[in-house]
Amino acid sequence: MACSPGLAHECDGNSYLNSICYQFNSQLQITSNFTPAFQECTKKIVDLVFLFDGSGSMTKDEFDKNKGFIINIMTTLKNSSIKFAAVQFSSIARTVFNFNDYQEGRALTNLWKEKHMSNLTNTHQAIDFLLKNIFENQAAGATADATKVLVIITDGNPSDTDKRFNSINGSDDKNIIRFVIGVKNVDLTKLKSLASKPKENNTFLIQDYDGLKGILDNLQKKIFNIEGSKTALAGNLTKEMSQSGFSAVYDTLVLGSVGSNNWRGSLFETEGQRSEEREIQDPTLDKDSYMGYSVAVGKKNQNLLYFTGAPRSEHMGRILLFNKVNNNWTVAQRLSGEQMGSYFGAELCSVDIDSDGNTDFLLVGAPMFHQPPREGRIYVYTLTDKRNVSVMAQGRFGSSISSLTDLNGDGLKDVAVGAPLEDNHRGAVYIYLGEKLKGIRPEFNITPGISISRSKLQFFGQTIDGKMDLGEDGLTDIVVGTRGTVVVLRSRPVLSVSAHLHFHPSEISTDNFDCLAKETISPVVTLTACFNMAEATKSKAVVLSAGMNVSYTLDVDPVRQRSRAFYNDTNKGARSLLSTVELRKERTCFNHSVYMTQCVIDTLSPIIIQLKFSQSQSQQEGCTAILNTDSHTKAVVEVPFEKNCKENETCLAELEVDFNFITSTLLVVDQSYFNVTIRLSNHGDDSYNTSLTLLYPPGLSFSMMHLLKVIPTPLHLFWCTKPKVSKTLFSVYINDVALAVGESLIHLYADDTILYTSGPSLDTVLTTLQASFNAIQLSFRGLQLLLNTSKTKCMLFNRSLPAPARLSNITTLDGSDLEYVDNYKYLGVWLDCKLSFQTHIKHLQSKVKSRIGFLFRNKASFTHAAKHTLVKLTILPILDFGDVIYKIASNTLLNKLDAVYHSAICFVTKAPYTMDCDLYALVGWPSLHTRRQTGRQGSLVVKALD
Repeated sequence: MACSPGLAHECDGNSYLNSICYQFNSQLQITSNFTPAFQECTKKIVDLVFLFDGSGSMTKDEFDKNKGFIINIMTTLKNSSIKFAAVQFSSIARTVFNFNDYQEGRALTNLWKEKHMSNLTNTHQAIDFLLKNIFENQAAGATADATKVLVIITDGNPSDTDKRFNSINGSDDKNIIRFVIGVKNVDLTKLKSLASKPKENNTFLIQDYDGLKGILDNLQKKIFNIEGSKTALAGNLTKEMSQSGFSAVYDTLVLGSVGSNNWRGSLFETEGQRSEEREIQDPTLDKDSYMGYSVAVGKKNQNLLYFTGAPRSEHMGRILLFNKVNNNWTVAQRLSGEQMGSYFGAELCSVDIDSDGNTDFLLVGAPMFHQPPREGRIYVYTLTDKRNVSVMAQGRFGSSISSLTDLNGDGLKDVAVGAPLEDNHRGAVYIYLGEKLKGIRPEFNITPGISISRSKLQFFGQTIDGKMDLGEDGLTDIVVGTRGTVVVLRSRPVLSVSAHLHFHPSEISTDNFDCLAKETISPVVTLTACFNMAEATKSKAVVLSAGMNVSYTLDVDPVRQRSRAFYNDTNKGARSLLSTVELRKERTCFNHSVYMTQCVIDTLSPIIIQLKFSQSQSQQEGCTAILNTDSHTKAVVEVPFEKNCKENETCLAELEVDFNFITSTLLVVDQSYFNVTIRLSNHGDDSYNTSLTLLYPPGLSFSMMHLLKVIPTPLHLFWCTKPKVSKTLFSVYINDVALAVGESLIHLYADDTILYTSGPSLDTVLTTLQASFNAIQLSFRGLQLLLNTSKTKCMLFNRSLPAPARLSNITTLDGSDLEYVDNYKYLGVWLDCKLSFQTHIKHLQSKVKSRIGFLFRNKASFTHAAKHTLVKLTILPILDFGDVIYKIASNTLLNKLDAVYHSAICFVTKAPYTMDCDLYALVGWPSLHTRRQTGRQGSLVVKALD
């Protein structure tokens, strides 16, 4: 629906301003139109008399053509304010029908019954007859102040003279407009003497009666133009200047009529087929208030509300809230502006921010509000349950406001504000995203008119609408009105992108840190930056495959003046890394190496790595999708250093300082020296940021220091007579944990639990994994064990293939989604989605050697039963781990892994190849799993240790 309030039409020399509204279909084609609150022009009454010749010089056929000509004129002008009468003349004049006959419907019948007189042509006598008997005879239906028109049709010169009747002067005195039609051989001079001025324009001469058709249209226009309009007094204007449709709301077609009632203004409510109109007024408004300048419809608790602006009311502007009571619209509340001339109420917009059917906010524009250097302001009001408008929440500017269907996919309505005079009248549109509590966010995105087109747009943002999907792509588009042009702003899909940082190993090893050695640079951590991408909007296009370019920056130790780590193995100043990448999948990861020197002073506080990203500026203008402003564009991770603490994460150092004098006596002479030795020892856990301060008398000066000897701290292993198992080294077996479902295996190690699941399809694996995970969680709850959801991860893998696409999330019993990762460290082995078997076998071999080596070196401290238990707790979990991971591997790899375990045991124990060891090396992998379950494999390992 579009309404033009500038429909002008003339009425008796005056211009009326009304409105015309057009209905459009989805292809923007006009289907219908109507004129609401239209003020018809009040026309003057016209009394028109046909005086037609009935002399004997014409045939009966020509006489009937006279009748047909008269009937055509009356038929064409029947809906006007013209009344008709007819008189036939010959030697005498006779009334065929008068004005009453015409109004009562007898005119046509009387005309067709009229007989042809067939005598003389006494024209002046006939004019005198109708002056006395028709035009002045109110009994015949004449109107005293009507405009009088006479149409004379004759085929001969008058048989009489006007000296006796003075008919022409009498007609002029009565202001009778006279048209004369002469047929055949008529003296044109005598014809013109019968016509009124201007005689040339009011006299028609035709050759025969068939020529009457040729002058019909011309004569009809002349007669119709006589019909004038009554001049309305300015003090009594009602709808003459209404301009209904200056503003409109289509929900229940409500039109603002600013010019009604001497520009007090009003609203017109149109219902049904638009045949009924109801005018809504506020009688307290002064003239020239312009009520109806803007209009909006709201709803609260199923009650319909009308809002309208009167920007010139009391020069401050005012908005009015109408409420329907007993089927009548009454003013429920009035709010006034705060600055004279601000045009407060020039634009209104009601916003249902959460789309629950209740209006939450009312936005009021005051485009002329002036507070240098700004011009224009928007007031945001909250609508209460009492259907009142509360105090304003915040202010901005605008001269057009429109509520928009959700643009960014957060489920809240958004708002567009027009500033048509900005940028030298080019205009601009401001987009404010919705905010549930405040209505709109204070931040905005600006769309200047100058960037829309190279053409000379003016007043961009004069009108705005954003509720329809014009492109049929599932996204709301915005229509912006400019001077003589409508601009359609196509919405783009909005993508939410989040970043996550991962690293391995889980700690920075301090084994190679040595400040006394020659400086070298080596990688200490592999950092993985992963981007998760999902569409926030609901477009119909496949957006992710189109991709998005993201620029991201990685900073190391951003809060430190000097960074301990860097990204370049040759440049210690490369503490920042800038990269631009293309994202085309739901999850995309990139690896970066982090380097450190061999001498790092502070190994206590973790390395902080910070990632910041944004959509590439070069791509924003031409890209299909755009980055969601609600995306968290920052990620931070802390990379800890390895700690060697005996009991827990807190290291307790035991520092000892031994101070000795090498020089027994100091002789204070020039170049004399005094030497001391200091021994600093640590008998406890690692000591961080340790400093040694040497105080000496003011008379001495420090010369130099030599490092004499460094004794590395030995690694101490502690055990008791009764073996004490550290929870961080050995597994904890819990008999009450539920069994896994299907092809799953639960493995508990230390305070970690790992769940393996395999199956023929991804759907089967995910279903089984979820069921087993639920069973474990229920068991943990019964044992009062706490599940750390932040550290619980999921990884999908397949043999030598890329990780399959994730179909659904694995969730906790509380509904939280577990994070999917591309790699994971367990039992000292880093797994990735591709399962690079050879690398993992080497890691497993190293892990087996270290575990068995520890048991072998301390086997004298354990009984046979204790050895059996420790093997079950330390070695068999690795075998189970390898059993599941390599279940889908080839027989060659499985046999190679068996050989690794066998050679590891024999290497550590220095045992000969016994029959049992040979058997262990030759047994196939599936049977190994069976033997482990029966305890047979554990016995083999224990026997090797014995």
